[in-house]
Amino acid sequence: MTVTSDETTPSLQSIDWDAIFSEVNSWRGACMHHFSMVETSVTETLLALSATAQGESAVRLRHLIGQRFEDLAAAIGPGGPFEEAGRHALSELSQYREKHEAFRTLLCHGTFKVTVEHNGRWILLIRLLSIRSRQPDRAILTLEQPEAEARLAAVKRDGQKLAATLGQLRKVPAVPS
Repeated sequence: MTVTSDETTPSLQSIDWDAIFSEVNSWRGACMHHFSMVETSVTETLLALSATAQGESAVRLRHLIGQRFEDLAAAIGPGGPFEEAGRHALSELSQYREKHEAFRTLLCHGTFKVTVEHNGRWILLIRLLSIRSRQPDRAILTLEQPEAEARLAAVKRDGQKLAATLGQLRKVPAVPS
């Protein structure tokens, strides 16, 4: 069988790697921006709830973002001081975390390899090495460009929805002790 060149596909020498890397980094930056917007909203909500909580209704305010997600879930979850007001927000928060938390970790802490298909679209291979129970934990995610663009759209959409819900929660009145 003889393989012939297709004039509609770029040769490897004609690929503008700088443009590809710029596009991938722009996509990654946009994802990180939307994650940061959610993290800001979570932190603002914790601060607002903490300021309105009284007496034994203290809201924890910890440093790491994962801890802040946990603190918010505790404050608006069952038995929390804002359980009633936060019921809808807890559902949104839980869905957001379930859907996007692992991706955020890969995006922010993973190493990236970029390759290009013959049609000029890029493919990402993202690897993450972490430690769980004193053992290495390796994760790998492969994303083709259309999948990556869909992930960005979902992170943006779901983040905006959660931020709006948390914005409403920040308007709740003080919780009596």
